[in-house]
Amino acid sequence: MATQRIVVGYDGSPDARKAARWALDEAERTGATVELLYAYEWPSYVPAAAMMPAAAVYPDADTDDAVGEMLGRALDTAAATHPGVRLRTRIEHGTASVALAQRSGEASMVVVGGPRQSAVRALLGSTSASVSMHARCPVVVVRGEPRDTDPVVAGVDDSPAAGLVLGFAFEQAAVRGVPVRAVHGWPPPGGDLLTDANLRAVAAERRRLESVVGCWRRRFPQVPVTAEVVVGAPGEVLAEAAAGAQLVVAGARARRMLRVVLRPSVGRHLLHRARCSIALVHGGH
Repeated sequence: MATQRIVVGYDGSPDARKAARWALDEAERTGATVELLYAYEWPSYVPAAAMMPAAAVYPDADTDDAVGEMLGRALDTAAATHPGVRLRTRIEHGTASVALAQRSGEASMVVVGGPRQSAVRALLGSTSASVSMHARCPVVVVRGEPRDTDPVVAGVDDSPAAGLVLGFAFEQAAVRGVPVRAVHGWPPPGGDLLTDANLRAVAAERRRLESVVGCWRRRFPQVPVTAEVVVGAPGEVLAEAAAGAQLVVAGARARRMLRVVLRPSVGRHLLHRARCSIALVHGGH
């Protein structure tokens, strides 16, 4: 990673505090700097009879002071729990998703907190979904209370991002001292699954998976890894595999809204279903 900076979307909420703890733990292991970013959009005041656009009315000094105090308390807490981690704060006047996406260009990772989404939010969008589509670095959505011994699950498909997903998963597993579970969901073609053609297809998928996993197994010989092909829709398969994981890693793709509604990506499926933390890695990163 070119820049060792972890940017955290922080608003003082319990989910944001959990995301900050996750980022601080990660920085303690890797030596990265943590930036707590608070972004808020102040409403514009437009007179009812105005014929011309009005300038936005930005927060007064009291509001900025309150935000500064909140971030100061977060810095004090972080300094007490993670004294060796370099910390900084940043305030942006704008939407959180836009600010985080912009900061992702200078970050090694963006971390946000959030509970599982409802079906409506998964389709219409949220900060985590929006950032994961537009960020230029991996995005981690922190949730759940996993055990330290739980594995890292990697969703491996046939896309160019598969190697990057595995690389991120192996890096995370190595610093945690846990195994990697590489999972490839193979959608059944329909009909009888136990035909010779389908059995040969599953065997071919397994060989391809073993081949790409083998490259990372040689780079991280200390990390135990298993690889499995599971028959089923990739999103469903990965969500099921994430049930016993501390982190699930998948590829993220920028998608047009119509395609998101008609055919949600694996990443969106995880945001809706997974109970553990989720890392979404872009193929272009």
